[in-house]
Amino acid sequence: MKTTKEIIGKAFAKYRPALALSGGSDSLVLLDIASCMGFRPPLIYADSQMEYYDNLPFVQKLAKKYRLELHVAKAEITPQECWAKHGFPMLGKQSAREWMQRHRDAESLGFRLDVSTCCRKMKIKPARDLLKKLGCNANMTGQRGGPDDRLRGLRAIKDGSICFVKSDSLYVVNPLLGWTDLMISRYCRLHNLPKNPIKQQGALTIGCMYCGGGAQFDNSGFRVLRKTRPDAWKRMIAEYGFGEIILAIKYNIHVDYVRSAIDQLGGINKMIEEMPHVFDFLRTTPLRGYFRQ
Repeated sequence: MKTTKEIIGKAFAKYRPALALSGGSDSLVLLDIASCMGFRPPLIYADSQMEYYDNLPFVQKLAKKYRLELHVAKAEITPQECWAKHGFPMLGKQSAREWMQRHRDAESLGFRLDVSTCCRKMKIKPARDLLKKLGCNANMTGQRGGPDDRLRGLRAIKDGSICFVKSDSLYVVNPLLGWTDLMISRYCRLHNLPKNPIKQQGALTIGCMYCGGGAQFDNSGFRVLRKTRPDAWKRMIAEYGFGEIILAIKYNIHVDYVRSAIDQLGGINKMIEEMPHVFDFLRTTPLRGYFRQ
């Protein structure tokens, strides 16, 4: 806690920070600590257009509780436009890169994967652009560099708690680096912080509904979404085309063969009704997932 407070104090002394508030427990803990220290940063919520419906109202309540100004950042393009141009957000950032390297021929399976660009264009860049418009020059986040994300973990080691991002011309401040799940849950309990309603309804994460970053694991967000938000899940599988991409990755075959098989089975909507579980994972035998406590 001492180190975290020192980082926060240093950031407000040297820069003009805005605090990224996602609605998750990490960003809420950071908000509470900064507020208890007497700091009143503007809050930025990145609306990726893929958020759980209950998330923004929860964040708005938090902003009101702490009497801080909330600003909502939103990309000018839609997620579908991003996916069509750059690739579908599946397998995780590093794993998707490795997958694309194994399929260098863009037509080898008929589609592309790119989680990083989806995150960048739909959340990170709009939020940082808005931050600078507000006159701030530092983005304070609850990022911890946890073991469930290799890129974040490596970035935490490489960049440290405060680093300058040249491409965005601003500083990124991560005061919670090194915090564990137990430390976060203990702080929330001791300080009686509110729990996001999305978690109470069964979701494992409050991140983007349509992200398949961890769908190769047995705690796949696709499976959770099917059970907690069936309307959004059906839209993702059928309307957004995720169903055919999931099966193409799962069986390592060209998407055209998948489409043909789906037609022979009676169409995507029939599969949704009769065999929805086939879209739960990106592997025939999912890997053991990382479960937060």
